Amino acid sequence: MKQVLYLLIILLMAIYTAPLAQQNEISSGARDDLERFTGLYGDPEEKNEYRKLWVMVSCDGYLVSGALWGDVAPWWMTSEADNIFTYADSFFQLRFEFETDENGNAVKMIHDLEWMKSPLERAGPLPDDWDPCIERPKR
Repeated sequence: MKQVLYLLIILLMAIYTAPLAQQNEISSGARDDLERFTGLYGDPEEKNEYRKLWVMVSCDGYLVSGALWGDVAPWWMTSEADNIFTYADSFFQLRFEFETDENGNAVKMIHDLEWMKSPLERAGPLPDDWDPCIERPKR
């Protein structure tokens, strides 16, 4: 009887934790549908052609963004919803929400950067000479 009870407890724990593991995997940000957000985003009225944000996919399935004009470390975004991504570290927080067209492809990016206009419009694809994905830094 004791063995049956232990087996039942183990079975219930397995049933309960499997969906949690799957949910954690989904909320971790790794996805396979992120190409629709990639490109350059900027203010069409901005005269400086380099004052744009770039958005691309990491080689391990995360959305990554950065400033086209500077040598700033990229922001490795976390997926919060289908079209919402966030980044946070010890001194900086960032949130992107993408507006999409009828095909699900991003056309605008709403963000909370104080020093740039929002929303930014998708200005075009990433440059042809860029790698197809960005590698996560080795630490």
